[in-house]
Amino acid sequence: MVPGKIGADRSVDLLIYPIGELATPHLDVLPAHGSDMSKVQRIKDAAIAVSNGVVLAAGSAESVLAKFPPAAGTKVVEAAGKLVTPGLVDPHTHLIFAGNRADEFIMRCQGKSYQEIARAGGGIVASIRPTREATVDQLVAIGRQRLDRMLHAGTTTCEVKTGYGLDLASELRMLEAIIELSTQQPVTLVPTFMPAHAVPPGLDQTEYVQQIISEMLPRAAAMYAQRAAGATQQLFVDVFCDEGYFTLAQTRAILEAGARSGMRPKVHSDEFASLGATRVAVELKAASADHLLSVSDEDIQLLAQSDTIAVLLPGTSFYLTLSEHAPARKLIEAGAAVALGSDFNPGSCHIFSLPLIWALACMHLKMSPEEALTALTANAAFALGYGSTIGQIRTGYQADIVIFDVGSLEEIAYNVGWNPVLTTFKGGVVAAENKK
Repeated sequence: MVPGKIGADRSVDLLIYPIGELATPHLDVLPAHGSDMSKVQRIKDAAIAVSNGVVLAAGSAESVLAKFPPAAGTKVVEAAGKLVTPGLVDPHTHLIFAGNRADEFIMRCQGKSYQEIARAGGGIVASIRPTREATVDQLVAIGRQRLDRMLHAGTTTCEVKTGYGLDLASELRMLEAIIELSTQQPVTLVPTFMPAHAVPPGLDQTEYVQQIISEMLPRAAAMYAQRAAGATQQLFVDVFCDEGYFTLAQTRAILEAGARSGMRPKVHSDEFASLGATRVAVELKAASADHLLSVSDEDIQLLAQSDTIAVLLPGTSFYLTLSEHAPARKLIEAGAAVALGSDFNPGSCHIFSLPLIWALACMHLKMSPEEALTALTANAAFALGYGSTIGQIRTGYQADIVIFDVGSLEEIAYNVGWNPVLTTFKGGVVAAENKK
């Protein structure tokens, strides 16, 4: 791993000092597997020096200020008594959709399961009509509002999937909205093309899979190459492999077709049933296998021996009021690399706040505060192809930084339900501030 380059001009334009506690993963080899997820530097009385959006130095205030004292043009931001971490990275969202499914939330509160709601005409397909009817401009406006909320909760990089149009025109419109959103606000967006989210009503599943492979994937790849010309980030492709959705064979065929079009695989894997999707994800060197509530012990071992990230989504099992949650402790103790995401979507997890996800990971997944921080920064960044430039506060990394209105790492999860973020920096620039 090679950190980002530092320009010839090493003058300090931003100095965050004093800092009550600086907490950051500090790893030369990524992703962080198993016990390495606990390798978090926690430095009291710290400072961070930034130049041109890149970290020049981070550590004890004495050592940083000795090398990089503030100059006449240096902006000094005080964080005395505050916690400072890398910007939070969300590796799994369904941010772009129109309409809402509040009626399903009430049904769930009355005891209906995810599967029962889907069979009654709810679930993913219930978002098709409003999303198909929305223009690109409307989808962009909706997405910008949601991203602003996420930014104010500390999210600086965010994966965004298509998957609520489920036909060529609307899936491409969703992808276009994601690309356009990338230019209109500060959060770095990572697009994932996911027409294999569900089978639209009235279509034969086999025919739809063939349409995805022969038409939708090539068109999406061509659009991304044209509209996002110069982008260094690969377009991802994802499939919901589960009972009632896409089979293991269909999942493999779609992901392999996506790879032929230049896309990197991700998989909605083993959420409600263990079909073997995690094994396919590892075999195809997928960036991540996501959900994993029903992952088998054998597939946990496969993940542990790979660099495919286990992206866990505790907000979803919480929102669905499930009694079981993803086996984070088994995964970490086996040596897997674990990340955390919000799974923000209109139905099964209408949660955008990563500080809340952090708390749920500690409470329901039994992760330590240090493991959760690594999962929400360094490992999540690796799952999106950005592990060498974001996810840590260290020399050469992009200055994506969050100041929290708490004094220590433990207090993030402790203050569940309250947004503890004071200031979010993107590339060394204040991108959001919350009044306290």
